[in-house]
Amino acid sequence: MAASGRLPWAQGTMSGTGRRGARGKADSVSGEGGSETPRARRRRSPWVATAVVVAILAGVAVLLWIPVAATSTSSYCGSCKATEPAAAAWAGSVHTKVECVECHIAPGLGNQIKWRTREWRNIWADYMNVPRSGQAGQRPGNDNCTPCHDMATVGDEHTDVRLPHRRHTEISGLVCADCHDKVSHGSRAEAGQVSMSVCGMCHAEAGAADQCSFCHLSPPSAEDTHPAGYLETHGEEAAADDGPCLRCHHDAEAFCDECHSRPTPDHFSGTWRYTHNEAAAADRSGCLGCHDEDAFCEQCHRVSHPDDWMTSHGEVAGTGGGSCLTCHPQSMCDTCHARRR
Repeated sequence: MAASGRLPWAQGTMSGTGRRGARGKADSVSGEGGSETPRARRRRSPWVATAVVVAILAGVAVLLWIPVAATSTSSYCGSCKATEPAAAAWAGSVHTKVECVECHIAPGLGNQIKWRTREWRNIWADYMNVPRSGQAGQRPGNDNCTPCHDMATVGDEHTDVRLPHRRHTEISGLVCADCHDKVSHGSRAEAGQVSMSVCGMCHAEAGAADQCSFCHLSPPSAEDTHPAGYLETHGEEAAADDGPCLRCHHDAEAFCDECHSRPTPDHFSGTWRYTHNEAAAADRSGCLGCHDEDAFCEQCHRVSHPDDWMTSHGEVAGTGGGSCLTCHPQSMCDTCHARRR
């Protein structure tokens, strides 16, 4: 009985041992036969997969962030040879603490992504020595200025000038940079100077009032609007480009010709062609206000006589003295030839 009673327990023990032994043998076989090992199970661990994904994302982020960080600085914009002059002017301006991207990229995430994507390609294009994608720089728009300069707080009158900013920007379609073109790329002394280069588009050509008093509450004096000695120097400047003059003096015929259509009395002396050299030496710009140096003056002054002209000019003069008298008065000939008699 005892033996008989112990038999099931012994059989169960032996059966369990057999099963454990079979599992151990199976594990051993799976390890040797190429089935999943503990090492393979660790590789399938979610922590390992997460770490790999994070590493890939970090690498991509670095590749993307480096160009973004680089292109956010004004030193990047000034590193191009074509933009060096603009960068130098910006460095001495009142906007020297404003980065280039704050003005030259239109607000909005889409504009930021578009511009930085192009620059990201250009940065890696430089490293890979492939052509860059060129694009002209964008001029600052009003949306770039208004975050700092609220249009609602800008009045219609400034010192002695009436200029409603909202009307000019919203109705006339002007941008701040049309007038304030020296703020970011000019000296600090030039920052407050407002260009009148665009005023003539409406105030002289499109029917808007063109009288100075329409904008200037008190008429500007010549001393305030012209450099010292401008009467002596304006002729040469006007001959080169009369546009700046006509911004205020709109009618050249009515204003300029009032003086320039009447030559000075010495022009009618009869000897002006022979004596004008003294006046030209004293005030060269006075002559160039009407006469172009290359087209007019050089007609006579470019003549070059040969070295033996003193002894050989007689034959030329004998054929007719008209050509000589273009530059030389008859008295010059008479004085010289009287000595030789």
